[in-house]
This record gives sequence, structure tokens and C-alpha cells, in this order.
Amino acid sequence: MNHEEAIRLYGTTEPQPELLRLQAGALSCDFDGGGLRHVRWGRIEIARGVSYLFRDKDWGTVPAEVGDVRVETTSSQFVLSFSLTMRTPDGVLTALGRVEGSEAGKLAFSVVATPEADLTTNRCGIVLLHPAACAGKPLCVEHTDGRIEELGFPLEISPSQPVFDIRALTYSPAPGMTLHCRLEAALPHDPAGKFEMEDQRNWSDASFKTYVASLLDAWPYRLPAGVPLTQRVEFEVSGVPADDIGVSGNGHARRLRLGLPTERRVPALGVGVPAGISLATADERGALRALRARWWIVDAGLDAPHLVDDLRELSQLRKGLSVKVQLDAVVPEDLSPHEAASRVRGVCDAARLQVDAVRILPAPFLKSFQPTDVWPDVPALEAYVEAARVCFPGALVGGGMFTYFTELNRRRPDPTGLDFVGHATCPIVHAADDTSVMETLEALESILLSVKAICPATAYRLGPSTIASPRNPYGAAPAANPEQRRIPLASSDPRHRGQFGAAWTAAYAAACVHVGLEVLALHHSHGPCGPYAGDDKKVPAWQVMEALSMASGARLVPIEGVGCDLAGFAWEDPDGSVKGLLANLTARPMSVSIDDRAVAHLGAFGILNLA
Repeated sequence: MNHEEAIRLYGTTEPQPELLRLQAGALSCDFDGGGLRHVRWGRIEIARGVSYLFRDKDWGTVPAEVGDVRVETTSSQFVLSFSLTMRTPDGVLTALGRVEGSEAGKLAFSVVATPEADLTTNRCGIVLLHPAACAGKPLCVEHTDGRIEELGFPLEISPSQPVFDIRALTYSPAPGMTLHCRLEAALPHDPAGKFEMEDQRNWSDASFKTYVASLLDAWPYRLPAGVPLTQRVEFEVSGVPADDIGVSGNGHARRLRLGLPTERRVPALGVGVPAGISLATADERGALRALRARWWIVDAGLDAPHLVDDLRELSQLRKGLSVKVQLDAVVPEDLSPHEAASRVRGVCDAARLQVDAVRILPAPFLKSFQPTDVWPDVPALEAYVEAARVCFPGALVGGGMFTYFTELNRRRPDPTGLDFVGHATCPIVHAADDTSVMETLEALESILLSVKAICPATAYRLGPSTIASPRNPYGAAPAANPEQRRIPLASSDPRHRGQFGAAWTAAYAAACVHVGLEVLALHHSHGPCGPYAGDDKKVPAWQVMEALSMASGARLVPIEGVGCDLAGFAWEDPDGSVKGLLANLTARPMSVSIDDRAVAHLGAFGILNLA
């Protein structure tokens, strides 16, 4: 791929690791970036991934340099060896890895890592991802003391770790199949070398994650210089014949069919307005007005230096538009709820900005807390709701979190007195490679249904969501990204500027429109997640935003046959015609036909407008 094509598709020329396919009989997996991806037994995915990670004290993932890759294969087995080098500000961690697989259904992934200096980490070691499709399935757990416990993968998204103190796991990925996983680890602060599990759907990852060490123990912890630490996971699978290997596509066009209009409606489009709109360029301000989104979701921190200027600018920008304003106000913890709401109202009055909806959140709740943590010592969040209703009598008053579903799930709102509830999502919390980002779309339905279960009779607003992470609830700040790489929890992401960002945006909307959202907010009015993202040309995702704006409130039309590599939805236009969006979620070109009409071709991450 040349420089121009890489920028067009991904917004960056950062090279991507090449996949190395490993296969022995019915057992197969891909070696990618120092870990395994999509471990399968026949057609069945038994593990979404296996990797070895170093998390810093802000939960940032230190990039791993992969080298010395050597592989030996026969028809019945494979052996792969490799090295990892992780460079932290405090020193270097070097590791030697080994993967062994056989047609008998056995797979082992082991790593020996040695710090060259004393290193501080929140987590260092093996991470095993189980597919989200395991939700609701029985799970047998062996603990480090040998006890056996019969549990299950949670069906609803669990706010806390569903399993603690793991030595081995046994479950059935598919009927008639049994998978046994055994995990071992040498840890400097834990002689037992325990593992535990979290429900990664909280962060929109389409997986359950079994990770080394326990969040119940002290962290961060220290890795002593020069001491080698060994970790290993072993799989043993049975129950599917070796000839039951997945088939590939036949190269024909994907045949899609449109259904009849339903009573479901496309949610109103919202767009995020972060701090600094008064400093935005003329092009950014013009794009915001021209978008004609139904809602502007305004990030308003009372301590922000240009808050009054920003709100005054919004008051001017909305003139002549029917757009409504939702104010998400972050207030200092030392203010009482009434004082906080009064100050927010005073700022709005000073800027002559009429607010149609408001949420007020004390600043400590911009951070994430484990269910077992000591939570902020501030008034109940319901008190801020009551104060907002007094100070903004003509506005809708909402609740929830300004960060991600994880935080809402761990501090579930009392829907009493709320006009709506909301949160955002971020696809680069744990991993930032292209495949992982697209796979997060699989978890959105579980998130939306979970919120509907928590607040069944309350209107639901999702976003503003974008690929980047404007806030980091898990550390001091989002990661800087001056070189525009694929970095977890980064404040900017280059793919927002490329065709990848357009496909992700369309697919995100397609995953959400059928669940009964009131407002779907995506991307920002300006800055690195905005319509220009530091360039003089609109990002392709903004064209998707414009289509979503026109579709707001329209009746949904089902599309049958999209599959997992294609996303889309359709709606009924006011004149009775059907319009829609299709997005190719892969870098492989594909062809589609709709209701047996002419075949259309979608390039890498291509978008097709149905008319």
C-alpha cells in the first residue's frame, strides 16, 4: 500500500503487522503483533485473542516490538517462537514467547519476561479473551486452592468481575464441544499467580477477558530488575471433527433485501461540542451549522477558561437553526448541588444561551472506580438532578455518566426524576488495532439492552462517541498521539480522518438505530474528532453524519443479509422512497446487490448510499 492510499484509508502511514496464519488440522489461529487472534477449532472461535501486555500506571498499553519470529510447521503441529521488547520511561522489558499447537486440539502460549530495570505496572502478563458469544453459557472454574465452582458467563453486562481467583476454566464454546483452559503465572506480589475475569463488554469490547493478577490486590506493583517471570496458558479442546473447517466466500455478490418500513424511528442525530468552540475555525463553525444536527451536546466544565465565550459563541451559531442544546456541566466537588446548578445557570444567562437539556456531574465522577473501591465523598448524584430541575425549570434533566458505559454500570442511576439517561463509548480502551476497533461494534447491542434493563422507562441518549478517547477515566489523561499512531486511550486517532472512520461511523449507527435511542451523538464540532481534524478537507465520516442528520426521525427499513463484514440500515424518506447506508467493514473490496438490482462495488471501508 502506497503513502497516499494509507492516508486515504487510515489517516496514517503507520505500518500494520502482517498476520501469520498457524494451522494444525482443525486448530487454527493468527499470530499478530506478538499475540494470537481468532483461535478456532474448525469453524468455532474458541478464543478471541491471547496476548502479553504491559499496562502503565495510567492503564496505557506500552507498544511491543516483535522480533526473532521463527516458525516450524508440519501437517499435524506448529511451533512458533518470538521476542517482545517493551520500552517504558523507566526501563525496558524483554520477553521470549513460544506458541505450540497440534491437531489433537492442544495449544500453549507461554512467555518468559525479564525487566532490565525496576518497573512499575498496573498489570503485566497474559490476557485471554473469550468471545462475547459465550454470554449466558455455563462455566466451570478451578480456583488456585483446587476448589471447583460451577458458574456461568454473565448474560447481562456485569459491573464487577464475574470470576475471581482463577487457575483453570472449562466451558462449551458450541454444542458438543468442550474447552479446558489452564493458566499459570509467576508474579512478584502474588505467590499463587492468580487470574481473574472481567466483562469487557463494559468498554464495548466484544469479549470476556481473563487477565493475570487481581484488582483486589495492591496496584500498581513493581517488577524487580533482572528477575525472569514466566506465564503460560494451555488450551485443550475436543468435540468437533477435524474436517469441520470453515469455508470461505464464493466470490459472488452479497445479496441483500429490503423489508417493509417499521414503526421504529432513526434516533435524532447529535454532535459533541467540546471546550474551545469559540476558538474553532470558520470552516469548523460553518460545518457545524450546515450539518443541521438535532442536538448539540456541549461539554461545559465550570473551571474551563473560555466557558462563557464558548457558550456565547454557541448562542450566536444556533441563530436561525432549530437545533437544541444539551449542556453536560462538570462542577467542582466542593460546591453543593444547589451552588453548582446555580453557577451553571448563571454562566448560561451571562452567555444568553437557552438550554434545552442539562446534566450536572461532580468532577470526581469523570474517573472510574472499581465496585470494591472507596467512591467519591460527594452528595448523591440524585441531589444534582434535583438542583438542576430547580435552576433549569424549562429544560429536560438527565443523568448517567459523561464517560463510558463502564462508569454508568458501576454507578447505576436512579431513573426516578430523570427525563433521560446517557453515556458514551470508546473503541480504543484496551486495544487500538483495526480489527479490535471494528469488533467493538459487536458489543453495542449488549450495552444498549443493558441500559434499557437498568432504566427501562427512561429515554436513552448515547454519545458523543468517537474513535478517540477525549477523556481517560482510568488514568491521569488520554495518551498524546503526535505521530498519529494506533494507540489505546489516545486523545486523537488518525483513522477518524480516513475512510476507516466513515465505515466505523456508519456501522456504529447501524448497530444502534434499532434499539430505541432518543438521541445518537457522534464525533465533535471541532478539533481532532471534528469535521476537519486538523486538515483543510472534510473527513469522510462527516458525509455519513450528514446522511444521519437527514435520516433523523424517519421510519426504519430492515436490510436482510448484511453479515458481520458489512453493516447498514435504511429508512423511509418523506416522499416514500427508501434511502440508506451500507459500509464495508474490511479492507477487502466486495460487491452487493439489493433486491436483485444492479451489483454495486464497495472498496476498502467503502460507503454505499442507497437511493
